[in-house]
Amino acid sequence: MREGAESQPNPVRIRAVLPAFFTIPVCAYWSADSVVDIMFSLTIPPVALLMVVAFLNAIWSRLRGQGFYTSADLAIYFSIIFVGNSLACEWQYAIAPLWHSFGFFQDRNEVYRLKILPYVSERLYFKTPSGLESYTVGGYDLLFALSQMGKWLPIMLAWTALLCTTAFGMLCANSLMRRLWTQRERLAFPILQAPLLLCQPKSPLWKSKYLWIAFGVMVFIDVNNAVSYFYPSIPALNVRFLARGEEYLTSPPWNQVGWIPIGIFPFLSAIAVFVPNDLLFSCILFYFVRKFMQVGAAAMGYEQGVFGGGGLVPSAPYFSEQSWGAFIGLFVTMVYASRGYLAEIWREIKSGQNPEPSAISSRWAFFGFVASLVGVIAFGTAVGLPWWLVTVYTSLYFAFVVVVTRLRAQLGAPIHEMAFMGPHQLMVSFAGTQNLSEGNIVRLMTTFHYMNRIHRTLPSPFQLEAMKLGEIARVSQRWLFILLALAMIVGSLCGEFAYVNRGYRYGAGDLGGSMASVVTQLTQQRYPPNLTGMAFFAGAFSFVLLLDFIRLRFPGFPIHPAGYALSMNFGIDYIWFGSLIVLMIKLFVNRYQGLAGYEKLRAIALGVILGEFAVELPLAWYHIITGKACYTISINGHLRWDE
Repeated sequence: MREGAESQPNPVRIRAVLPAFFTIPVCAYWSADSVVDIMFSLTIPPVALLMVVAFLNAIWSRLRGQGFYTSADLAIYFSIIFVGNSLACEWQYAIAPLWHSFGFFQDRNEVYRLKILPYVSERLYFKTPSGLESYTVGGYDLLFALSQMGKWLPIMLAWTALLCTTAFGMLCANSLMRRLWTQRERLAFPILQAPLLLCQPKSPLWKSKYLWIAFGVMVFIDVNNAVSYFYPSIPALNVRFLARGEEYLTSPPWNQVGWIPIGIFPFLSAIAVFVPNDLLFSCILFYFVRKFMQVGAAAMGYEQGVFGGGGLVPSAPYFSEQSWGAFIGLFVTMVYASRGYLAEIWREIKSGQNPEPSAISSRWAFFGFVASLVGVIAFGTAVGLPWWLVTVYTSLYFAFVVVVTRLRAQLGAPIHEMAFMGPHQLMVSFAGTQNLSEGNIVRLMTTFHYMNRIHRTLPSPFQLEAMKLGEIARVSQRWLFILLALAMIVGSLCGEFAYVNRGYRYGAGDLGGSMASVVTQLTQQRYPPNLTGMAFFAGAFSFVLLLDFIRLRFPGFPIHPAGYALSMNFGIDYIWFGSLIVLMIKLFVNRYQGLAGYEKLRAIALGVILGEFAVELPLAWYHIITGKACYTISINGHLRWDE
């Protein structure tokens, strides 16, 4: 496969497209039933299923002398399930458990009855318990769930319309920015390395002994640990959580440092091999800066927990406000650095010219983005929100999404978890809540909850990575755009049904308590604008601009502003220790073995990723089929709906 080519695109064949769309329901079912496998930048279900297809294709090639699938076919197959499944991940996990909770459990929670149900739309939520008894009891099979679709379909279609309108806006934005990020700036796309190898059956890396040794070692370790889970007499080889650092800090204010997990998580650490050293260093540095901030805030009398000052309402040391300041700062610097390209795109929009005939034109991508933005705003006004509030809210969210997308393409953080961070933090800090009615607070929180979750599986980065893979495979970007748009619709509907089916299988409990707490906090305790929170936002914004200025003047400066943006929130907690080990190994290899040593390290990293995913596939499906817990390579154990 060759990158950046404008020669005749490879054909889009039915043999790749149809199996991909039939695979999306499998991915969605896996994602809904085994949530722990979709908590990372590189989600496990689509990659593991690509491994199966690539393996079968290799057998076919050995028997017939030629593979059933070409590299382009594999790229198309993976792109469709990768993007389709992204709509079945975190967004569904955030919203689907709420559909029934407010209506069915209103007699047990007066906040549902008095504060939420009067304002939510019946198009989005059940407002009465009628017909939901079997859903909350559980014990029913797939066929029964299918028979109940008549009552669920209106809600599913409404949410699919909202989510896919949002995701389509992301797809159009990526289409506008793709040439800059993939062809001119040539971003590295670290997350894409393992899927890219699987789509290249003739890559020389497949002959690397380092890859296969690493693969074998990881398979042995994970299989041993899986067996040890069922037979504890067999000693496990612990590669996940090794210790908890906070247990050694027992004296105030150090005991307020929060959670300090010490673990390796091999496949996450392996992804870090492809992450630039300056980002690894910066993430680790600012992780400890965050911990020292928590200690400092505790010394001044502010209670600290796992998230420190990262909650809904501004509190010291204002991590959410710092994160927002950093991301907006990165957005501003990104726009400024791209001003020449953006001017070029604007000329294409006005003239209708399309310099890349095999791709959708900038004019149509721009119209699609504007239509999506208008659609989301219209959806908000339809549920009773002021148009200006939805406009500001959605614009902030899209700015955040663009930055996350570019950061992942450039730097490839193995996990980008911004816990419960969303536009609501800026709303509370800058505008307060005293001027918002109770109804507007409820409508905003319940309608746009998916914009305020954890952001580990935002569809936008998946879309851009699929476009990059399509470029390398020389697939028509116009066809890929259409296929990805269809995949999002299928993925959203399949994800929604997968969560409904899970409720009928296990029984859906009351999962709206956290939303009730948010509504209660914002409606009963009115907050004025928070000047301190604004100051932390402004400080973080200025700090990012300063770091970017320094890096522009001194290219070798090792502190990257993206590390600050990512580490002021929660995701780095899981991977800081493994990333530190990888950073030391990379520095050693770069110094003493050079490029040849790095190529060996790269092969080892790919072997580790593929080995872990190969073991996780049967373990995840054992859990899905039996409902029993088992070993997992993930950061959390396999969970049931009510756990």
